Amino acid sequence: MSSFTPGHLHPFFRPSPSYAQAASGSGSGGKGKGKAGKPPSPQLVASWVAPPVKKGPPSLPGAQPSFFAPRQSPSPHPDALTIPATFPDISARVLRESNCLLPLGFSATVNPPGSVSLTITDKATPAGSYAPYFDSLTRALNQSFPVDENPGCTLVLTPTAVQLAIDRLPLQILLQDEEELFPYIRQAILNDKATQILSARYLNPSRDSRATKQATSVVVTVNPQNVSALTAGVVILSQKHNIELAFSSSRTSPCKNCWRYGHAHQRCPATHPTCSICVLHHTPAAHRCQNPTCPRSGNNKPVQSCCPTSPPPLLQLG
Repeated sequence: MSSFTPGHLHPFFRPSPSYAQAASGSGSGGKGKGKAGKPPSPQLVASWVAPPVKKGPPSLPGAQPSFFAPRQSPSPHPDALTIPATFPDISARVLRESNCLLPLGFSATVNPPGSVSLTITDKATPAGSYAPYFDSLTRALNQSFPVDENPGCTLVLTPTAVQLAIDRLPLQILLQDEEELFPYIRQAILNDKATQILSARYLNPSRDSRATKQATSVVVTVNPQNVSALTAGVVILSQKHNIELAFSSSRTSPCKNCWRYGHAHQRCPATHPTCSICVLHHTPAAHRCQNPTCPRSGNNKPVQSCCPTSPPPLLQLG
């Protein structure tokens, strides 16, 4: 015969109280409803507490949270206001019809050049998981919001790497060859911060121009989770150098603050914004027509034969 003792015959077994007993106190030595009884035992109190809610998996710090479809020729999308409101539901329907078992929650945005982005609301799911459905989602985008001559290109993952600029590295010691620069900077940062970088390049791409200077900045690319480890500075060539976010600009991209060419608005030396419509000291969004009967109600662009406008400012190299 087995020596196993049934649970209800065990000497320490105590049956769990019913809800009515717990409410009346009879399960803990109470006198009945409406009468004072002994305080409930800790075991009884524990039985009333709901089980802990299980937390979902942690967010993936290095995962792409979104993917986007650029237009073949960058230009504002005519459905820029409708897409954020409707394309997430369209995308969920496409994935459901494809028997996709991934999360179906998205938010959509459209940037000024017309690119449509989908961001996953479930932070634990990398965007790369949806790659098999990119073609289907792109077809749904172009069919739902047709732009005949300039449709959206196939969805691609949104890059997540962050560019950081290391200031004032001495050129008389630093390697001039960019192919040799990357392994050198990578090893120096790995030695000081135990952090890997993905690439390194000179901020000034012209070797001849760099030859006339004493120091230069180097732009390194890192994964987002490694940014905080580097922004406190890094020791290279026995000196500590500041590291900050790198802002890219070119001789053909205007600054959105002063509207001159040659620098990004984050690096603009101007102390006040300049309106690209009237050249006064306010942003273009704050521009208003001075005509009280303006048919566009003071929209932030000039109206022919209505808004008193001046020629656009002469954009100059910054």
